[in-house]
Amino acid sequence: MKKILSLFILVLSIAVWGCGDQGPVERSWGKMKGLEMIVGNMNDDSYSTGRTQEPRPNALGEPVSMVDFEREFVWSEYAATWCKACTQQTPVTKGVEAEMADEIVFLTIMTGKSNKYNDHATQETAQQWAGRYRLPPERVIAAKLWYKTVPEHRFYSPQGHTLFVHVGYLSAEQIKQVISYYRTGWEKWSETGEMMDWMTFQ
Repeated sequence: MKKILSLFILVLSIAVWGCGDQGPVERSWGKMKGLEMIVGNMNDDSYSTGRTQEPRPNALGEPVSMVDFEREFVWSEYAATWCKACTQQTPVTKGVEAEMADEIVFLTIMTGKSNKYNDHATQETAQQWAGRYRLPPERVIAAKLWYKTVPEHRFYSPQGHTLFVHVGYLSAEQIKQVISYYRTGWEKWSETGEMMDWMTFQ
Protein backbone atom coordinates (compact mmCIF):
# COMPACT_ATOMS: atom_id res chain seq x y z
CA MET A 1 0.00 0.00 0.00
CA LYS A 2 2.84 2.39 0.88
CA LYS A 3 4.52 1.67 -2.47
CA ILE A 4 1.30 2.42 -4.36
CA LEU A 5 0.79 5.64 -2.39
CA SER A 6 4.41 6.72 -3.02
CA LEU A 7 4.05 5.99 -6.74
CA PHE A 8 0.80 7.98 -6.87
CA ILE A 9 2.45 10.99 -5.19
CA LEU A 10 5.42 10.80 -7.58
CA VAL A 11 3.16 10.70 -10.66
CA LEU A 12 1.06 13.57 -9.31
CA SER A 13 4.18 15.65 -8.62
CA ILE A 14 5.50 15.09 -12.15
CA ALA A 15 2.13 16.07 -13.61
CA VAL A 16 1.90 19.23 -11.55
CA TRP A 17 5.47 20.38 -12.15
CA GLY A 18 5.39 19.40 -15.82
CA CYS A 19 2.26 21.44 -16.53
CA GLY A 20 3.10 24.39 -14.33
CA ASP A 21 5.93 25.58 -16.56
CA GLN A 22 3.88 25.85 -19.75
CA GLY A 23 1.23 28.35 -18.76
CA PRO A 24 -1.94 28.74 -20.84
CA VAL A 25 -0.02 28.56 -24.16
CA GLU A 26 3.19 26.66 -24.81
CA ARG A 27 6.05 29.09 -25.32
CA SER A 28 8.05 28.55 -28.51
CA TRP A 29 11.34 29.72 -27.07
CA GLY A 30 12.74 26.20 -26.72
CA LYS A 31 12.76 25.90 -30.51
CA MET A 32 14.40 29.30 -31.07
CA LYS A 33 18.16 29.39 -30.63
CA GLY A 34 19.41 31.72 -27.93
CA LEU A 35 16.08 32.45 -26.29
CA GLU A 36 16.50 29.78 -23.62
CA MET A 37 18.80 32.21 -21.77
CA ILE A 38 16.33 35.10 -22.01
CA VAL A 39 12.70 33.98 -21.71
CA GLY A 40 11.56 33.90 -18.10
CA ASN A 41 15.05 34.85 -16.87
CA MET A 42 14.59 37.29 -13.99
CA ASN A 43 18.26 38.28 -14.19
CA ASP A 44 17.80 39.53 -17.75
CA ASP A 45 16.08 42.86 -18.30
CA SER A 46 17.28 43.64 -21.80
CA TYR A 47 14.05 43.29 -23.82
CA SER A 48 15.99 40.62 -25.71
CA THR A 49 18.64 43.24 -26.57
CA GLY A 50 15.90 45.60 -27.83
CA ARG A 51 17.13 48.40 -25.60
CA THR A 52 20.53 48.37 -27.30
CA GLN A 53 19.13 48.71 -30.79
CA GLU A 54 18.77 52.10 -32.44
CA PRO A 55 15.21 53.48 -32.59
CA ARG A 56 12.98 52.35 -35.43
CA PRO A 57 10.50 54.57 -37.32
CA ASN A 58 6.80 54.19 -36.71
CA ALA A 59 4.09 54.76 -39.32
CA LEU A 60 4.31 58.51 -38.61
CA GLY A 61 8.06 58.57 -39.17
CA GLU A 62 8.79 59.13 -35.47
CA PRO A 63 11.66 57.18 -33.83
CA VAL A 64 10.48 54.52 -31.38
CA SER A 65 12.65 52.58 -28.93
CA MET A 66 11.80 49.97 -26.32
CA VAL A 67 13.08 52.32 -23.62
CA ASP A 68 10.06 54.50 -24.40
CA PHE A 69 7.92 51.88 -22.66
CA GLU A 70 9.87 51.27 -19.49
CA ARG A 71 7.64 50.59 -16.47
CA GLU A 72 4.87 49.25 -18.72
CA PHE A 73 3.86 45.76 -19.81
CA VAL A 74 4.41 45.48 -23.57
CA TRP A 75 2.88 43.02 -26.05
CA SER A 76 4.89 43.05 -29.30
CA GLU A 77 3.53 41.36 -32.39
CA TYR A 78 5.78 40.86 -35.41
CA ALA A 79 4.03 40.82 -38.78
CA ALA A 80 4.66 41.04 -42.52
CA THR A 81 2.44 42.11 -45.41
CA TRP A 82 3.00 38.84 -47.29
CA CYS A 83 2.08 36.67 -44.27
CA LYS A 84 -1.45 35.23 -44.54
CA ALA A 85 -1.53 34.25 -40.87
CA CYS A 86 -0.66 37.87 -39.97
CA THR A 87 -3.70 39.16 -41.85
CA GLN A 88 -5.79 36.90 -39.61
CA GLN A 89 -3.83 37.65 -36.44
CA THR A 90 -3.74 41.45 -36.53
CA PRO A 91 -7.53 42.02 -36.29
CA VAL A 92 -7.69 39.54 -33.38
CA THR A 93 -4.90 41.30 -31.49
CA LYS A 94 -6.52 44.66 -32.24
CA GLY A 95 -9.67 43.40 -30.51
CA VAL A 96 -7.67 42.47 -27.41
CA GLU A 97 -5.96 45.85 -27.48
CA ALA A 98 -9.37 47.56 -27.48
CA GLU A 99 -10.11 45.77 -24.19
CA MET A 100 -6.71 46.14 -22.53
CA ALA A 101 -5.12 49.33 -23.91
CA ASP A 102 -5.21 50.95 -20.46
CA GLU A 103 -3.15 48.11 -18.99
CA ILE A 104 -0.83 46.92 -21.78
CA VAL A 105 1.14 48.67 -24.54
CA PHE A 106 0.51 46.87 -27.85
CA LEU A 107 3.11 47.24 -30.60
CA THR A 108 3.01 45.89 -34.15
CA ILE A 109 6.46 45.47 -35.65
CA MET A 110 6.57 45.10 -39.43
CA THR A 111 9.47 42.91 -40.51
CA GLY A 112 9.51 43.07 -44.30
CA LYS A 113 7.84 44.48 -47.42
CA SER A 114 7.88 41.04 -49.04
CA ASN A 115 9.35 37.60 -48.47
CA LYS A 116 12.21 38.40 -50.84
CA TYR A 117 15.78 38.41 -49.57
CA ASN A 118 16.73 41.52 -47.60
CA ASP A 119 13.44 43.31 -48.39
CA HIS A 120 13.02 45.06 -45.05
CA ALA A 121 9.93 46.94 -43.88
CA THR A 122 9.91 50.71 -44.29
CA GLN A 123 7.89 53.56 -42.81
CA GLU A 124 5.57 53.19 -45.81
CA THR A 125 5.08 49.50 -44.94
CA ALA A 126 4.09 50.50 -41.41
CA GLN A 127 1.75 53.21 -42.75
CA GLN A 128 0.00 50.76 -45.06
CA TRP A 129 -0.47 48.17 -42.32
CA ALA A 130 -1.72 50.74 -39.81
CA GLY A 131 -4.18 52.09 -42.37
CA ARG A 132 -5.37 48.69 -43.51
CA TYR A 133 -6.30 47.60 -39.97
CA ARG A 134 -6.92 51.05 -38.44
CA LEU A 135 -4.16 50.61 -35.90
CA PRO A 136 -2.67 53.51 -33.93
CA PRO A 137 0.09 54.63 -36.35
CA GLU A 138 2.42 55.59 -33.51
CA ARG A 139 2.43 51.95 -32.39
CA VAL A 140 3.14 50.34 -35.79
CA ILE A 141 6.89 50.15 -36.32
CA ALA A 142 9.11 49.33 -39.32
CA ALA A 143 12.06 47.03 -38.66
CA LYS A 144 14.86 45.44 -40.66
CA LEU A 145 13.80 41.89 -39.82
CA TRP A 146 12.71 40.43 -43.18
CA TYR A 147 14.09 37.00 -42.13
CA LYS A 148 11.93 36.62 -39.01
CA THR A 149 9.23 33.94 -38.91
CA VAL A 150 5.85 35.60 -38.39
CA PRO A 151 3.51 36.08 -36.69
CA GLU A 152 5.61 36.16 -33.55
CA HIS A 153 4.42 37.37 -30.15
CA ARG A 154 6.51 38.63 -27.24
CA PHE A 155 5.36 39.83 -23.83
CA TYR A 156 7.64 42.03 -21.70
CA SER A 157 7.53 43.09 -18.06
CA PRO A 158 7.82 46.72 -16.88
CA GLN A 159 11.45 45.99 -15.98
CA GLY A 160 12.22 44.57 -19.41
CA HIS A 161 12.04 40.83 -18.70
CA THR A 162 11.01 38.72 -21.68
CA LEU A 163 8.14 36.75 -20.16
CA PHE A 164 6.71 34.96 -23.19
CA VAL A 165 7.62 34.21 -26.82
CA HIS A 166 5.45 32.34 -29.29
CA VAL A 167 5.51 31.90 -33.06
CA GLY A 168 2.18 31.28 -34.76
CA TYR A 169 -1.45 32.33 -34.53
CA LEU A 170 -3.02 33.03 -31.12
CA SER A 171 -6.72 33.50 -30.46
CA ALA A 172 -8.00 36.48 -28.50
CA GLU A 173 -8.68 34.26 -25.51
CA GLN A 174 -5.16 32.82 -25.64
CA ILE A 175 -3.60 36.30 -25.73
CA LYS A 176 -5.66 37.40 -22.74
CA GLN A 177 -4.82 34.21 -20.84
CA VAL A 178 -1.10 34.64 -21.53
CA ILE A 179 -1.14 38.27 -20.41
CA SER A 180 -3.04 37.44 -17.23
CA TYR A 181 -0.88 34.42 -16.38
CA TYR A 182 2.52 36.05 -16.80
CA ARG A 183 1.52 39.48 -15.53
CA THR A 184 0.04 38.01 -12.35
CA GLY A 185 3.13 35.84 -11.82
CA TRP A 186 5.54 38.69 -12.45
CA GLU A 187 3.66 41.08 -10.16
CA LYS A 188 3.62 38.51 -7.36
CA TRP A 189 7.36 37.93 -7.77
CA SER A 190 8.01 41.69 -7.91
CA GLU A 191 6.07 42.30 -4.71
CA THR A 192 6.97 39.23 -2.63
CA GLY A 193 9.98 37.61 -4.28
CA GLU A 194 8.06 34.36 -4.76
CA MET A 195 9.40 32.51 -7.81
CA MET A 196 6.97 31.11 -10.36
CA ASP A 197 7.50 27.73 -12.06
CA TRP A 198 8.34 29.38 -15.39
CA MET A 199 10.97 31.71 -13.97
CA THR A 200 14.73 31.15 -14.04
CA PHE A 201 17.66 33.09 -12.60
CA GLN A 202 20.50 32.27 -15.03
